[in-house]
Amino acid sequence: MRRVGEWVDAMTAFIAAVVAGLTLFLPVTVIDTRNTATPYQVAGLLNSLPRNAAMAMIVTVTVAVLVGVSARPVVGWAAAALAMLVVLISHLLAPQTLTAEMLTTQNYIDAMGAAVVLGALGGVLLHRPVPGIAFAVGSVGFLAFGDVAALLRLPLDPTSLPNTPPQWLAGIAVTTALLAFGTLRNWSQTNPTKSPGIAFSLPVRPILAATLLAATMLAGTTWLSHEYEMGPTDSHAIEVVAFVAATIVSATIAALLLPGRDGAGIYLAVSFAAMVAAVNYPAQPGWGAVMLLVLTTLGIRFGSRRPSVALAVVPIAGIAVFARFAAPITSPVVSGALSVVVALAAGYCCGTARPRFASSGVLAITTLYLPTVISVMPTEIDTLNTDARVPNSAPGRAAIAITVGCAIGLTILHKIRQNGTPGTEQQPHHTESDHTESDRVGYEHDLRTDR
Repeated sequence: MRRVGEWVDAMTAFIAAVVAGLTLFLPVTVIDTRNTATPYQVAGLLNSLPRNAAMAMIVTVTVAVLVGVSARPVVGWAAAALAMLVVLISHLLAPQTLTAEMLTTQNYIDAMGAAVVLGALGGVLLHRPVPGIAFAVGSVGFLAFGDVAALLRLPLDPTSLPNTPPQWLAGIAVTTALLAFGTLRNWSQTNPTKSPGIAFSLPVRPILAATLLAATMLAGTTWLSHEYEMGPTDSHAIEVVAFVAATIVSATIAALLLPGRDGAGIYLAVSFAAMVAAVNYPAQPGWGAVMLLVLTTLGIRFGSRRPSVALAVVPIAGIAVFARFAAPITSPVVSGALSVVVALAAGYCCGTARPRFASSGVLAITTLYLPTVISVMPTEIDTLNTDARVPNSAPGRAAIAITVGCAIGLTILHKIRQNGTPGTEQQPHHTESDHTESDRVGYEHDLRTDR
């Protein structure tokens, strides 16, 4: 029965992570704006998405930390169920507003609800093998979100804002019910590493790391987007270089704030997000979502058995180079091959990162949803003396630079942690209980056997 319960929790974690991830990834809306929304209102909605992603990251990590210090996992399950219920109520009531101005508010509520779901479930499940893998696969399932959105009839074009499709509303309702059942099933469970009633010290370093990354990415994309609006035909090379440097520096500081080797997940997530944004391959047919999720699972299993941070960087760098020199992808064979490599790489990065603390894993996962320097760069540029437009190679170059910078940062992090410089505060073990000397030794052992 216990094994059956593990699989039930795993199924719930996977579905909830997919629904929460889709909510963060796409501007899901609830009213018909084809005749009521002005271009300014639609632009306001799109401009709010980076702010929602940045705020959601901070909320996610904060919730994961708070849930982690609790002696009862049911706290995380209950928080996730209540947050998804709020999202469901938002979708049920929002059509009654009949105002396009409510779009931004409704999407903000969606983003915060999704953030609480990811943080609460991640805080209680990432240390459990089967549910943890299911949660990770669902969370990085943004690789297949285009296919899932098509199956649910959600708008892939953010300027097309239809009513909430019945399939999506049903998906939210089912997820709410599953989370409620998970709350009841885990009601009497306790955390064996934490005794009820014992005072705890709230670890703030993961929250500081999340705030730094989110603020850097939000400020950078806002600034660079304004620069492109002011000079759409300029290269903005200096601005791009400055943003890339700020990305690497903020990732380095965030990685050093995390305990032991947990910071490796930050570097991998930052470089991976840049690579995915640069390659820009089209979505696969309807079956592609299942294929990508299965491949991601296989990648996690392989990464857990044969972890190597150096090997994880190789496919990321390879695809970034491909994005720099390849023409726009039109061949279904090339697109399918890229999808396979990206999905396997995503899974392998999750498996090889092996964060010892749930909050570190949640932080790495939510980093994937942040906007990057490539998010605001045009995919095409004007040619000289003609009206034709050619593919822009700058996103590929930026992705290569970020990947190289993160690879150097990984090497430095390995050397620092290998020399026994902890650079961390005392935090809870797995579920945020206090670090011990054996934890530090374990970190050093992981580092020596990782490469």
